[in-house]
Amino acid sequence: MTSVAGEAATANAAAASAAASAVAETAATRTTGEATAARVRRLRALLVARRLDAVLVTDLFDVRYLSGFTGDDTCLVVSRDVALICTDSRYWAQVADEVRGFTLEKTERLLDDASAAIRRDLGENTALGFQGARLSYADHRRLRHGHAGRLRDVGGAVTKLREVKDAGEVERIRRAARLTDEALRAVVATGLVGRTERDVAWQIGEELHKYGAEGLAFASIVAAGEWGALPHAAPRDRPIGRGELVVIDTGARVEGYCSDITRTFATGELDGELRRVYETVLCAQLTGLAAVRGGVDGKAVDAAARAVIDAAGYGERFGHGTGHGVGLEVHEAPRLGRLHGDPLAPGMVATVEPGIYLEGRAGVRIEDTVLVTPDGCELLTGYPKELQVAS
Repeated sequence: MTSVAGEAATANAAAASAAASAVAETAATRTTGEATAARVRRLRALLVARRLDAVLVTDLFDVRYLSGFTGDDTCLVVSRDVALICTDSRYWAQVADEVRGFTLEKTERLLDDASAAIRRDLGENTALGFQGARLSYADHRRLRHGHAGRLRDVGGAVTKLREVKDAGEVERIRRAARLTDEALRAVVATGLVGRTERDVAWQIGEELHKYGAEGLAFASIVAAGEWGALPHAAPRDRPIGRGELVVIDTGARVEGYCSDITRTFATGELDGELRRVYETVLCAQLTGLAAVRGGVDGKAVDAAARAVIDAAGYGERFGHGTGHGVGLEVHEAPRLGRLHGDPLAPGMVATVEPGIYLEGRAGVRIEDTVLVTPDGCELLTGYPKELQVAS
């Protein structure tokens, strides 16, 4: 086990460097009109393949991916010749600033006015795709009432366009991962024992802000002792004691893109079983990482990591999947699980995060965000994984 007590000064120095670097890189990685135009071309190819005249995009992450728009209460209408961004007066100036290649459709009643624009520009009998998973039943009824043509649920086909990241997306995720590493280093160097889980989680957000992140990718998990056996435990006001395992799962958001990392720390000497559990999870995670490469199915990655835990006798203590995609959402495709796995391709970004959870006692999870390459993967999160003792 390695001590982190002397790292505070190094972390603080790195903070200034990371924040300055983040500011310098922002302009270089901002989504360009060329990037969004290429994405719209891919969407139009999807329309041809699905024999659709147009698609209504209501998933806000897909809206951002396709147009660059970062606001709410917006939808896109894309046909082979038309590209509309539909929103109300709160966002018209924002659209003008952020969006290129789309015509603004000024609305007061978003879905109704979008339907009217489809009838006006594309005709009454338009074959229209919609995102059923992102449309409420009430909104689907309104769409069906306002659209005389054929409606077809495209499922996750539009969102699937986001699976393989371009260079700008990878750089944003890389920056988010680097900032998360630095923030985690600073938090742990401050010390864990005697502080509440909630206090540690709060500091993570403060450190990420200091390093230049726009916010958390998700609510940080800080779970000590028996609480660590809950994979998605919410931080408590309970002070962290000595001789415990502490699971910290966190991530940053940079220009909309996420990172995700989990490390498990000791706050003192551990008994033999907890040491074995930690080493088992570490071995499983390294084995899972070694299985990641382009052309491999996500189920195979899960099977590789799970086999290590099964062999150690803890198979029933690992209930969730081994990983998930990361991008504009912290949980997106591809999936790396026992029941659900997607084929991996170079340019995808995913996590590898096996765990063992001993109910009423402790939990261990180790997670990295990685970039899939043709022959393996590149670690984007780099915080050390050997068991560390945090004071």
